[in-house]
Amino acid sequence: MRAVLPLFLAVMATTAMAGPYDGRYRPDTPAGESWDCNSIGQDKGAVLLTTNIFFALGTRCTLRDPVAVSGMDATLYNAICKADGDPWERRIMIMRTENGITVVQKGAHISPLRKCE
Repeated sequence: MRAVLPLFLAVMATTAMAGPYDGRYRPDTPAGESWDCNSIGQDKGAVLLTTNIFFALGTRCTLRDPVAVSGMDATLYNAICKADGDPWERRIMIMRTENGITVVQKGAHISPLRKCE
């Protein structure tokens, strides 16, 4: 029984720390059907979203200061991103959709993403 309790607590802590949009995603377009949901951060590989990390091809963003968007199933984040070169900061909104999520970034760049199964 003593060995089971720490394992149970570890699983519960991981579950409690999960973010609302955690998962692997691909573009929600016909071209996205050929993307590999098992490869992360590679060309035509999945986009990974964890509690506070957004990881896509060549870019990793740390998501901070989540704010729920009133009347929507969405969250607005301050993101600190890094690719080649110096880091930059931007606002990112992630919104739940029927098939996955939509990511809205600076300049109204809208990316519908389908959850990998």
